[in-house]
Amino acid sequence: MGVNHSGGIAAMLARDGMLCRVTELMEVARHLLNFAMVSHWLLLILFIAAAVDAVFPVVPSEGMVITAGMAAAAGHQNLLLVITVAMLGSVIGESSCYFMGRGSGPALRRWMKRQERRQQLYDKVSAALHSRGGLILMTVRYIPGARMVATLTAGATRYSFKKFIVFTFAGVTIAYTYVALLGYIGGDAFAHDQLKALAFSLSLAATIGLIVETTRRIAVKRRAAKITSA
Repeated sequence: MGVNHSGGIAAMLARDGMLCRVTELMEVARHLLNFAMVSHWLLLILFIAAAVDAVFPVVPSEGMVITAGMAAAAGHQNLLLVITVAMLGSVIGESSCYFMGRGSGPALRRWMKRQERRQQLYDKVSAALHSRGGLILMTVRYIPGARMVATLTAGATRYSFKKFIVFTFAGVTIAYTYVALLGYIGGDAFAHDQLKALAFSLSLAATIGLIVETTRRIAVKRRAAKITSA
């Protein structure tokens, strides 16, 4: 009995300690988020994140744009300026990726051929670029990890840079307007709790992304089924 009672107390204390730690971490995150929103460096950080994300897709530029959109809702930033800065950063990053592919075309193709999955992806993107390049460059940013492959492949296959820049600019305009507006909506809906606003905006973005990706996969399967039946 005594052992069980002691074990119950220990478990309760452990739970209380864990809850306290989670609460403390949430408070720290809330303070960091509030600091980021009012920081004079936010737009510069946003520009760098958008540029780097185009080359190394490990930098969460979407999260930064959402945060900046929330800052605009709170009156700390200008929404149009937020979208413009993110767009410019992304265009510069994607253009750099294009010229990296253009300068290392043969080496890139050899690297792609080392793995069957990479080779298949390269072949598909290459064929798609030259059949419907505009659509690919505008929509590829919604597929995780595919944007870098598409921009590198565009450069490696000598896809017209004039067309590349036009379609890339159109794509980033749509993408970052959408993401910044998600942040703005979340910031406006939860004006007194920025952590909830961020969670809401990220959840909304993930839900919309899941719907779009599911719809895309269904459409691809239907097209494949029609081709097979024909």
